[in-house]
Amino acid sequence: MANALNGHFEMPQTFAAVSIDVTATNMWQLEGCENVDAKVAFMAGMAIPAQGFVTVQGNERLVWAGRDRYFLTTHRSDLTDNDGVYATDQTFGKTQLLITGEDARALLSRGLPLDIDEGQFAIGQVQHSHINHIGVSVIRNPNVDGQPQFEVWVMRGFAKSLMDFLTHSAATLR
Repeated sequence: MANALNGHFEMPQTFAAVSIDVTATNMWQLEGCENVDAKVAFMAGMAIPAQGFVTVQGNERLVWAGRDRYFLTTHRSDLTDNDGVYATDQTFGKTQLLITGEDARALLSRGLPLDIDEGQFAIGQVQHSHINHIGVSVIRNPNVDGQPQFEVWVMRGFAKSLMDFLTHSAATLR
């Protein structure tokens, strides 16, 4: 699947103790006005996550994005509005980055004003913030080979600027 970084960066970008890669799943924004949680749970086929968290079922995730708003990452490509829930395809609107390795926290802390230390940012938690003044959503994924992994979502138009910042910062870590 094409992404906003094609032609700008070879992926993954690997440094001494951190790797940055792109993941590509279909992404749907689900939101509505009334009884949203029950309707989204029915559409997604999984439980609604608590505020600030992610629900995982197989290869699909339902991500809390604010009051009456969720993101569904899925293999499905044909969701439609249903019973007052509006499904907006965000697949090509957001770039999904995976940041993994011993220095993942150090890299993110260069521009992210959140405490993501072990014990402060739980696996399955999501925070909406900014990195270097670029709006992002950050998800704490399970560790990979004992190392922390974070997923950073950024609007497509800001993906290259964010990657410029991340790669320059990663090169200075060790």
